[in-house]
Amino acid sequence: MLLADVHAHLDTFDEEERSAVVERAAAAGVKAIITNGIDPASNRKSLELQQQFKIVRAALGLYPSEAVKLSAAAIEEELGFIRSNENKIAAIGEIGLDYQEAKGEKERQLQQRLFEQQLRIGIELNKPVIAHSRKAEKEVVDALIRCGCKRVILHAFHGSIKLVKAAAAAGFYVTIPSNIGRSSHFQAIAKTLPLSRLLTETDAPFLAADKNGKSEPAHVAAAVAKIAEIKGLVAEEAANVIYNNYQLLFA
Repeated sequence: MLLADVHAHLDTFDEEERSAVVERAAAAGVKAIITNGIDPASNRKSLELQQQFKIVRAALGLYPSEAVKLSAAAIEEELGFIRSNENKIAAIGEIGLDYQEAKGEKERQLQQRLFEQQLRIGIELNKPVIAHSRKAEKEVVDALIRCGCKRVILHAFHGSIKLVKAAAAAGFYVTIPSNIGRSSHFQAIAKTLPLSRLLTETDAPFLAADKNGKSEPAHVAAAVAKIAEIKGLVAEEAANVIYNNYQLLFA
């Protein structure tokens, strides 16, 4: 099977474990892992890991709760760094809104401005955007549509099925993570959306199939298997369509 993990955080593993994780992913049929930066340090690490591992691709971005910690000058410097690596990166991510972590309305407004600023960079560079949306699902979808984004991945999206359908109608992709086996919500998304709107992710080391365990990119195989079961397909058929979605989005 051809597999892709479109959202992971490989920088969070130590060096020895990371090498083993990537090796297991390749053995499982994973042809691409998008490792996401969230701040200046992890953005640079993502680029480094892309150089180190053949199947790893870098996404650079400022995560909402990390971005608000930075000064205006530091934000501008980092956005300039992202632009300067236009030819090296696969996507802009992880970006978005996190109203669960926002401390009051002022911080929500700052998150919104920074999110839209990064969306415009995604459009400018013609890169997919990988959007986080905790407790702000509608606000994220509205911003994506308002900004005219076309190449969108909604990562670990917990919006209502109505909102999921609206996002798919706008041409966005929704990820199915490796914890689908214990998540009725992600099972409902997999049942509702056509395969042509689905991608797989692990958010490694988070969103594990085992609530107390670690996720890793090889686990997208289990997500594909569950999607196939829900759709009444053989796993390889589902995998091929989902991998084709990855290729279309990241070509």
